[in-house]
Order: sequence, then C-alpha cells, then structure tokens
Amino acid sequence: MKLLIALTATARRNLSLILSFTLSLFVLTACEVLDKIPESNFTPDNFYRNADDAKAAVSTVYDPMNSANMYGQIMWILQDQATDDAEWGNGRSTANQPKNDLDKFAFTPATATFQSLWTTIYQGINRANTVIARVPGIAMDNNLKAQYVAEAKFMRGFYYFTLVRLFGGVPLIVNETTSLNNLNVPRASVEDVYKQVIQDFTDAETTLPLRFTGADLGRATKGAAKAYLAKVYLTRQEWAKASAKAKEVMDLGVYDLWANFNEAFLLANKNGKEAVFEIQALGGGVGEGSLMQGYMRPNFDRVNGVAGFGDDPVTDNLYRTYTAADKRRDVTIKLYSATTNPAAPASVVFPGYVYKYLDPTATGNNDGANNYPLIRYADVLLMYAEALNEQSAGNADAYAVVNRLRRRAGLTDLAGLTQDQFRDAILLERRLELAFEGHRWYDLARTKRLISAMKAQNPTIVVQDRHYLYPIPQTERDVNPALDQNPGY
Repeated sequence: MKLLIALTATARRNLSLILSFTLSLFVLTACEVLDKIPESNFTPDNFYRNADDAKAAVSTVYDPMNSANMYGQIMWILQDQATDDAEWGNGRSTANQPKNDLDKFAFTPATATFQSLWTTIYQGINRANTVIARVPGIAMDNNLKAQYVAEAKFMRGFYYFTLVRLFGGVPLIVNETTSLNNLNVPRASVEDVYKQVIQDFTDAETTLPLRFTGADLGRATKGAAKAYLAKVYLTRQEWAKASAKAKEVMDLGVYDLWANFNEAFLLANKNGKEAVFEIQALGGGVGEGSLMQGYMRPNFDRVNGVAGFGDDPVTDNLYRTYTAADKRRDVTIKLYSATTNPAAPASVVFPGYVYKYLDPTATGNNDGANNYPLIRYADVLLMYAEALNEQSAGNADAYAVVNRLRRRAGLTDLAGLTQDQFRDAILLERRLELAFEGHRWYDLARTKRLISAMKAQNPTIVVQDRHYLYPIPQTERDVNPALDQNPGY
C-alpha cells in the first residue's frame, strides 16, 4: 500500500500502467474481444506480437477521451460551464462542490477535477508513447503499421494540445515509461510543448488516410490532423499558417455542410460529411453510450422514464445573443417554463438547457447514441475566415465562408465591416454555431476576453488574470517537487 501511495505522480502512474499493462480494450464503434492471453497476464513483452495486438493497443490510446474524467463530463465543465454560456445554480442544486467551484471561478489547485483530468490525459499519452515505441517492431503490413503509429502520434498531439491550452507548460514525456529512475519531470516551456504538438500532428497528417469506413469510423484521419494544426496555429496567432492549413482541409473534398443546421446532430448523420473528428458513442445498452443526452437534460424532463442531471445549464445571456430568426437557437437550446410539458420548477431562474444532444431512444443517462463533435467542418470554415481577416481586412473569401454559415442559420449576409468589427463578428458566430461543442473557453482565453465576457454575463463572478490558465493539480506537486505552479495560485 505504501508503494502505491508513493507512486502517484504522473510518471509513477505511467510506470504502474506499463508494469501491470491491463488493457481496457476500448471500442470505437463496437466491442472487440481477443480470445488470447487473459488480460491480467498482458505485459509489453508478450502482448505486442501481431497486427491484432497493435490495433487493440491503438484503441486504448483513444479510450481516455470517453472517460468521465474527460469528454464523459469534465471537459464540458471546463470548456463550457466555466464560461458565459452556462452557469450552475440560479435555483438549481449546487451540491456538487467541485463543479460549482469551477462554474464560479472559486477553484483551487486542490480541486479534484484537475487531478482527475491530468491523470487521465497522461494515461492516454503514455499509451500513445508505448504504441509509438513498440508497434514498429511487430511483423505486420507496413502501411497498417505506419497508420497505427500515426494515430498514436495524432492522439499524443491531441492530449498535449489539451494540456497546454488548459495548464500552460506541462511535463513533456514522449518516451514509454519503463523505469523507476528520473520520474520527477519538470514542466516544459509552452513553446516546447507546442513544438511537440505541431510535430505530432504534422507526422500524422502525412500518413493517416482520408477516411475510414465501417467499424473503423471515428479514428483520426488526415483531415482531422490538418484541422487540428489549423487550430494550433490559430491559437498561436500564426495567421498565415492557420488559413493555409484550414484551406487544405477544405480542399480535400471530403467535408461539406449539411443543408440544415439540425442535420449535423441527427443520429442518422453521425460521422457524416460535416464531421471532422468525433468521439464515438454506441447506444443500445452495450456500455459504450454517451452521457451527454442524460447529463445535459434537466431532472424534470424524463426520457424513457429516466431523469436527466442538467449539466451545462444555459445562461439567458447566451439565449438572448441568438436572434429569433437564428435557426441554430432552438436546435441548440430548449427553453422550458412553468407552463411547458414538462414544466420547469418555479425556483429555476432561467430554465434553458442544452438540446442538440438529445437521444429520445436512450434507455439511460449513459446510453446516448450521440457522438461528441470535437471539430466540425463549420469550425474549419470559421477558423479560415478568422485567420484571413487577421491578415487583411475585407477578405472576400472570409466573408464568403461566414455568410455561408449565416445563410444556413437563416440570417442575412455580413458586409462592409472593419477588421475589428469582423473579428467581433467571427467570435460571435463561433459562439452561436459551436455552442456546447467545447470551444467557448478556448476562444475566450486565446482572445483574452474571458474576464470581460464573464463580467457581462454575471458580474458577481470574479474572474482574474490567473484564470486564463487552470492550476497545476496540488497532488502532482506534492509528489513531484520539480513542478512549479501557475502564477496567482
């Protein structure tokens, strides 16, 4: 027990995962069963033997994304609820203290949410490192081998991109953890983390296929790698690189917009033409469903007899930002009242809830068939327009792609704006188009508008400069003295 308590830092957890190597064979769209050695007996030396082992190992690299410690719940709270789009309380229960602290910016390095996320992401990173180190030695088809390594690099880039945007510089571990030596890894600089992220996504885009089909839907593709590179460059304000990479995605001929906004969220259109990268969900009671349809539905609205939890409750600030003519509003938000069926409790000040992930066929709150869209084609178009505008005002291509989205939403075209006005218009379009898809916090952070946006939504929530980064988890610093804390915490 003492050994397990001592080995709690990131690198120690990674080593524990390697030594035990009990693979959770996550399925992208269906369950895979390997009739081989019992899982409790898997080790790195007896596992990496053939193409099936390689595929199973790569699947485990994707697995942490679907955890409640990532996109099963925590990421919604960090990316959406800790913004002006959603606010906990206002007549709703606030018994979940960590969630309430994040919502009200009262969190500290000891808030358990950060430790849970940090651990889960580094679990994914270590699995990616192991695949990158060991799959090349397997005797198998070389093209498939290269694809699996590229997928692992994509996911490692994805995990580090998540960490660097949320926490700033973090320990940069790019090799499989196999030793008890040198486990106290200090934080790398933000610049060095971004160099690794760019390298991983660049390596991935050269090798990954354009598309997958069947049971392989949901794996990282060339378009996903290019889209994430565009997002990296946009975040870093490397505008020419961002617009060029977004244009490469547009020129692939793989993606397009649905004619109607709501079609992007229909269960029948999962992994469809607007999906660039989605977290997969499989309903039907097989244990691989999405939590969104239940967790974001209010507790007074039951689906098949099951009450929701009401996560990410929508602010009136966001609802009023949509015009009545905007077709995206009623797809994104369901506004209840005391007279609707079901009726909202009178105690709830603004009974608006996320609606775009409702699955009326789900038999439980964790059984939605809804995929979670990490990047839609609409996001690529908006990144392209933003990057073009930052290079020169009045760019015709920038107006064209934004107005294409506005027309789909039932709105009139933008025209004749100054560069500053277009910048504001793009951020607004991103808020309305991509609400509750995990972009709002990042957009407010990278444009340095988090403080002003939160003040406009609820001036009683005190947001300070330190909140542009979340704190390094205190538990990690307790066991790793090489980790310093972000300023202000």
